[in-house]
Order: sequence, then structure tokens, then C-alpha cells
Amino acid sequence: MSAKTYKHLLITFFLLSIPFWSSAQQTNTMYYMPRLPQMSFMNPAFQPECTFYLGLPGVSEVNLNLGNNTLAYNDIIMESPVNDSLITFLHPDADVDKFLDKLNPSNALFTEFSTNLFGFGFRAGSNYFSFHVREKSAFTFGYPKDFMSFLLKGNTDMKGQTMDFSNFNLFTNHHLEYSMGYSGKVGDKLGFGIRVKYLNGIANLKSDDFNLELYTSPSGDSLSLTSDIDMRGSMPAEVEPDSMGLIDQVNEIEPTVNDIFANPGFALDFGVSYQVMDELELSASVNDLGFINYNNYVHNYTANGNFAFTGVDVGSEISGDGSFDPAQQMADSLKNQISLAYDENQFLHFLGPRIYVGANYSVGERVDFGLVSRTRFFAGKMHQSFTLSANTRPIRGVSFSASYSVMNRAYNNLGLGVGLRLGPFQVYAVSDVVSAGLWPEKTQAFNLRLGLNMVFGCNRERRILKDEPMIR
Repeated sequence: MSAKTYKHLLITFFLLSIPFWSSAQQTNTMYYMPRLPQMSFMNPAFQPECTFYLGLPGVSEVNLNLGNNTLAYNDIIMESPVNDSLITFLHPDADVDKFLDKLNPSNALFTEFSTNLFGFGFRAGSNYFSFHVREKSAFTFGYPKDFMSFLLKGNTDMKGQTMDFSNFNLFTNHHLEYSMGYSGKVGDKLGFGIRVKYLNGIANLKSDDFNLELYTSPSGDSLSLTSDIDMRGSMPAEVEPDSMGLIDQVNEIEPTVNDIFANPGFALDFGVSYQVMDELELSASVNDLGFINYNNYVHNYTANGNFAFTGVDVGSEISGDGSFDPAQQMADSLKNQISLAYDENQFLHFLGPRIYVGANYSVGERVDFGLVSRTRFFAGKMHQSFTLSANTRPIRGVSFSASYSVMNRAYNNLGLGVGLRLGPFQVYAVSDVVSAGLWPEKTQAFNLRLGLNMVFGCNRERRILKDEPMIR
């Protein structure tokens, strides 16, 4: 790979980690928008205001997500210190140390996608029932600061030291979800709900272990890499390893209908809400508590050991001198010193559960304020966000929410949610980070959730009157 190609790939990698347009699978601002049926995806105890809703295939819910927890646009592309132009962090005039100072010891970029393929829900007295078929996919890549320092500065400053690459992690999963939900009431104050999910895994790739340490000799002329890598995956392909355990060939396979249903799984969502007083409601939920059993087209790969090679000066490769071929040297060492193994044993993938805790205070019938805490557990780590929202329903069929969120280690997230009902059609758009339009150069993550529903029986006063006896 030439130095020019390497630079283009590295810039593209980081630009893709900056969210120009996207949304998370669950948008916190939506938590207190009761006129939207999709609100119950966050807490199954919540009941939509309308008696019946139908989710049109592919348009009732569309969610996309692209972001990272460290860098913004102006960290990747910046003004040149010597002339009136824009340069990237790989330009000779760029301050590499300033770029590296922006990174955390562990950094991550992520994407998510989900859509409602079909869904409906209806009310029966104080009970609410729903059914959905959804498609979900997610991708997360974590990389350590030491690795970026090695790529950009080489090993010149690391003589006699060890660089820790143990914060690497890779995860991607794509599955179908079939769910049945129920919510009910106990008296006038307590609400509860549960959603049972049957899952079909389509593709998965994850690193159970991805630990690397790179030691540079005191003289700087040799490197020693210690590896402990365990990768697991399931995808429609045939992998052919060679006699040394290295992957020799990958043959793509056209998946069949049976393949789609070959990786079963189960999950639960459950939630509660409690009306402490007329003005104050508390709520909590746990979502995606479950797993997928991948046993079809499974590929597991491990690489353990220690190998060393000499003559490496990464700085010369990046600068384009082309004085050596580190890839060939690494390949030769791998064959002799690394233990490689490949198998097709099934494995369990546990979903990353999400916990929501909320409080809502009403000021009259049309205005309320909400506070939501969202906790997600993924790859052994906890990811936390908080959202404060102001919600109003000024006229029938119209709802607005404005929010402020602390998420992805950023504090400049202003959100907005809009729901409009035009006859039987309801359109909505919700984002936790519309502020990206105000300062896009400083935005690390942006989300957008939108869709079109068909809704009926949304006149609450008429519904209550219908349930009242004509003679008392």
C-alpha cells in the first residue's frame, strides 16, 4: 500500500466517524411524546393516546446512527497555520500532537440502523396490545490512542517502551425482531408493560478478546508484538484456512430463507410507570434483555503468541520513502511464532441491555417537563446519557418537544421533536442533536428518528365519554 493510499484511507476512516446525518435506535427526546406509538419501544408500560395505530412497512420508523465519542469535524479538517486553506491532520503543516491530545485512551465510533417492517397496536379497555417486525443492525469499533500515535509518529519516541493496544474492539450485528407487547393498569396509579421478542440473527462479528502490546527495543531497530485475539462471527461465507491457520480464501454464499431463521434468539423488554401525584409520574424500563444463538455459518478465529521483526521505521512508510516492506516481514514472523486456530463452533451473542429511568412533571394539561436517564451496557462497559425535555401539545394533533442532552461525552446537544396528525396520518421527526445545524464543526454525534403512522381513535375526550355510563 502506498503512503498516499494509506493517507486517503485514514482520512476517510475518521471522516466516516463524524456524524453528518444520523440517529440512534432510541432517541431520548421521544420518551415523553405520548402521541407517538413508537414511544412504547423505550418503555413498554407507556400506552399511546390513540386507540389504534398501523405502522406502514419501511416508513413508520426509520433510524440511522453515525457518530463517535471523541472527535468533531474541526479535529479532522482544520485551517492551515501557514496560509488561508484547509488541511487534514495528516498534512505536514498540521500539529500531530494537538490532534493526538484530542483522543482519549479508548475511542469509539458507532453506527446503528433500525426500521419497522410491519407493526400495529390497539387498545382494549385499560389494556394495550402491539405486534411488530423490525430490522436492526449495529456497528461499533474501538481503538486506543497509542495505536494512532504509532501510526502517525512511528516508534521513534518509544524506544525501550511498550505501547498498549488493548482497547481495540470490534462489533457488528444484524438481526430481525418479532415482538408482541402488552401493557395494563393496576388501579389509577400503576402501569406496567412487557414485550416478548423472538430474534433471527443474520450476521455477526465481534472480538471477544483483542489484546495487543507493542514493544520497541532500546536501539529502536526491532519490534515485538504480543497478541491475544479471539474473533467470532457468523455470516454467509465459506472460509478456507491454509496449513498454517491463516485465512487463505473466503467464498461468498447466497443466503437462503432457511439461513435467515437458522440463528434463533429471545429477548424481553419490561417497564413500569407510577403516578405519584396528579402532576408527577415516575417510570423505568429495561430493554433488550436477551441473546441470539449463532450456529449457522459460524467462523471463529484466534491468534495468540509473540513475534518480532527488525528494521521497522513506521515514520518512513507514512512519509512515503518506501524503504522497507513491513507487511511481508510481519507475515513471515506470523507463520513461525503465532498460534492460529479456526473453528466453526456455535456461540451466544448477548444483546446490550438499555435501562431508562424517567420523571415527568405536568404544568397544566398541555405542558410538562421530563428528565430521562439512559444507561446502556456494551462490551463490558456502561454508557450513560441524560436528557431534560419540555413538552407541549398546543392543539389537537400537534405535539412539540425541546430537549437538552448530555451524551457521548458532549454537552452541546439541543434536541427537538415534532409530531403532526393530518387526518388518519401521523408524521413525526425527533432528534437529540438538532444543534448540529448551529455548530456542525463541533458536533460528535447527531441523531434523527422519523416516520409515518396511520392512527385512529385519537380524541381522548370522546373516548373517555364513550366509556362513561349514560345513567349514573
